[in-house]
Amino acid sequence: MNPSENRRHQRVQFFLVPLGTHEIRPVWVFNSPEHADALPALLVNLSTGGLQVLTELESEMPSGQYQLSFLPDEAQPDMTLGDCHIQLLWSEREAGMHTRSGFAFTGQIPADLQNLLTHEDAAKLFLRCVIMPVSEVVNRDLETA
Repeated sequence: MNPSENRRHQRVQFFLVPLGTHEIRPVWVFNSPEHADALPALLVNLSTGGLQVLTELESEMPSGQYQLSFLPDEAQPDMTLGDCHIQLLWSEREAGMHTRSGFAFTGQIPADLQNLLTHEDAAKLFLRCVIMPVSEVVNRDLETA
């Protein structure tokens, strides 16, 4: 069996993101090999209270704590964001296209994300990311240690 067939999540995820009332932007999220078991996502809303992400429609996320890791973006090559730990608050299917989930930060908001909050276009940012349950992150770290 091909190892790629054992993946839990797709390597590429496509989102159609509404922008206002008459425009839709296509966004692709390419998962990196180091995050092969993580769920590709798109951060669409960021505030001091938490964040919202879009994931594939079929993805089931049980309540719990997760690690969100940002993926490099060729459109913004100088921006590197660190990982953050988040707690799932709610999740709902949206327009038959994807699932929108709301998360709260479980600790202090990372400084690089704090800087984004002060950016005038923070509400319009779409950031490619992956989400993985904290328990899987711990297990992966133990395997590579």
